[in-house]
Amino acid sequence: MRFIQKFAVMSLSVAALAGTASLAHADPCLSLTGCLQQDAQDQLNATRDSVRNDANNLTSGFRNSGQAARDQVRNSWNNSTEATREQLQAQRDRVTNAEKNVRDRWNNSGEEAREKLQAQRDRVTNAEKNVRDRWNNSGEEARERLQAQRDRVTNAEKNVTDRWNNAGENTRKAWKAQKDRVSSDLRDATTLPPL
Repeated sequence: MRFIQKFAVMSLSVAALAGTASLAHADPCLSLTGCLQQDAQDQLNATRDSVRNDANNLTSGFRNSGQAARDQVRNSWNNSTEATREQLQAQRDRVTNAEKNVRDRWNNSGEEAREKLQAQRDRVTNAEKNVRDRWNNSGEEARERLQAQRDRVTNAEKNVTDRWNNAGENTRKAWKAQKDRVSSDLRDATTLPPL
């Protein structure tokens, strides 16, 4: 009797396996291997679609951000007064002239002057690297102190900007005249008289 039960269980298993194999052609997920392959294919397709959607969203976000920035600049320009437009134009010209002056100074300088300029640039680059290294190698307490220092500088710059923006025209002229006097005095003090 036990032999008949074993034979029946084996026969049933073989029949079920054969039936599964024939059904696997109709539905790949009816066999274990087919199901694993189908799952892997579905995950690959989902990942591919997700990456494609993320790339499209990122590109669209950049495009929209750029367009929004251009629209904001255009609207600011269109809604500004003539005096504000002249100030913006003067700021742009100063930046353009400063860049041109640096290029001209480099192009017209000799080897010794270029080496000095290169050394100045290297000092600035090294200073920035030192600040980054100091930040990366510091503990939480030191980072909090550095952050507080940066916030004080940022707030001081904002306060100066706010004071300038809120000042009247006469106050601005007085401040500019004072700055020009200090610059002139400093220039006179550091310039050697001709021999």
